[in-house]
Amino acid sequence: MLKTVHELFRPEQVTMIKYDESGDVKYTMRYGHDGSHESLKTKKDQPELQSVLRMTRRLNAPYHSRLANGNSISAFPVLDFQLLSVCLIMESRRQGASNDIKLIQGLLEIYRNFCHLIEDAQRDQLTGLLNRKTFDESIQRVIGMSSSLSTTYQNQEEDRRSHPDCDSSYWLGLIDIDNFKKINDTLGHIYGDEVLLLMSQIMRDSFRESDLLFRFGGEEFVVVTENLDMQGAKTAFERFRSKVEQFNFPQVGQVTISFGAVKVGSADVVHAVLDKADKALYFAKQNGKNRVCFYEELIQAGLIEPARAKLNQEVELF
Repeated sequence: MLKTVHELFRPEQVTMIKYDESGDVKYTMRYGHDGSHESLKTKKDQPELQSVLRMTRRLNAPYHSRLANGNSISAFPVLDFQLLSVCLIMESRRQGASNDIKLIQGLLEIYRNFCHLIEDAQRDQLTGLLNRKTFDESIQRVIGMSSSLSTTYQNQEEDRRSHPDCDSSYWLGLIDIDNFKKINDTLGHIYGDEVLLLMSQIMRDSFRESDLLFRFGGEEFVVVTENLDMQGAKTAFERFRSKVEQFNFPQVGQVTISFGAVKVGSADVVHAVLDKADKALYFAKQNGKNRVCFYEELIQAGLIEPARAKLNQEVELF
């Protein structure tokens, strides 16, 4: 999209910006006049850009202004999701003609429809989290990134001695809502769906934007987070578990969750990672619920048997 706009109108630069509800810029992708593009975090010391974003968000329509350097700047709303919005910023030496603006808006409408089609295919309709269909591909990418990290640290022996867990810093948590069937049976599916919606919101508030959050199906969720070691992952998972436990769900009251967690290694395959997490989750459910159990710790303590590879490459959950 950036390349198309740049080739059509030849601005100084064109940028796609992702920002949150407070207007703080989280991520930008920029295409410059030299034909290069870059992805970067935008610095906060850009008052002109912040002002343009605020006006665009307030108007919910394109906004045009002039910068201190004399260039014209135009901002076009692109996408508006629950927590993040996307805006296209075009900086040019000349003010855009009305026909140019209409053409850009037409291109963005096509782009917007395309993004919504992708979003609908990848998101769970009830919670807005990533859905089960996107899980395998996402975890495969995480395994690939773990492999890259492992290779990097193999070439940096000093760093490996300092951080022995750095060969893979991705952790998967398989989550199940405790006694969820009882909620549906006693209060009805409307309240059950409300619990799922609120649970997904607590997940978003508890984890970082870069973490992967899935509704796996029914009352089951998955989170994949990047942390230096097990303690970091445990802190993140326990924080979420505690927030759920302390939250007052309307008409339902207290709801708790159980976690089965595992480290994602560079040599893993998707079904094996899930099988390990499932074993840890089963142990948590059978031993009090409302707790976080790590597969590695359970194996080390001799509390569960190691997960065995299945010849048919299938895994059964719960």
